[in-house]
Amino acid sequence: MKQEEIAKWLTWITYSIGMAGAVVFFFLVPIVAGQMRLEYPDAAWLYWPGLGCNFLVAAGCYLILYQFWTVCREIGRDNSFSMENARAFKRISRIAAGLAVVWFLALAGLTVVHALWAGILLFLFFAIFTSFAVAICAAALSHLVWKAYEMKQENELTI
Repeated sequence: MKQEEIAKWLTWITYSIGMAGAVVFFFLVPIVAGQMRLEYPDAAWLYWPGLGCNFLVAAGCYLILYQFWTVCREIGRDNSFSMENARAFKRISRIAAGLAVVWFLALAGLTVVHALWAGILLFLFFAIFTSFAVAICAAALSHLVWKAYEMKQENELTI
């Protein structure tokens, strides 16, 4: 595959994830949260804090998608190993680590108020693990892209 074709596929995947995320974060989660508020009146007070956490996580996810979109754009320009891409992956790593902290704070907060059910506990562990995995992979990619960029710069100076 050519660089432009890869970039188009990655950009299409990024837009698709963004649209799916919009459906989940801004349509399904509020509907399910509203239904749970009616079905579990003892936990109805968690509705607004839960939606706030949902929107905070959505903001982080969309920041990550934007950074990835900038990487796709650089790939389309045949500039895969660039300082811009290394910085974008570094930002992705930091945002994902921040999301892991948000998930952990949600876990701690629900534990303190004794509102942590088994399903939520499993979901939060999965979310923390996934966020850290993305952070680690993005940090590794940032390092590799940076090293490749340095090698490319050295080779351009060689006759």
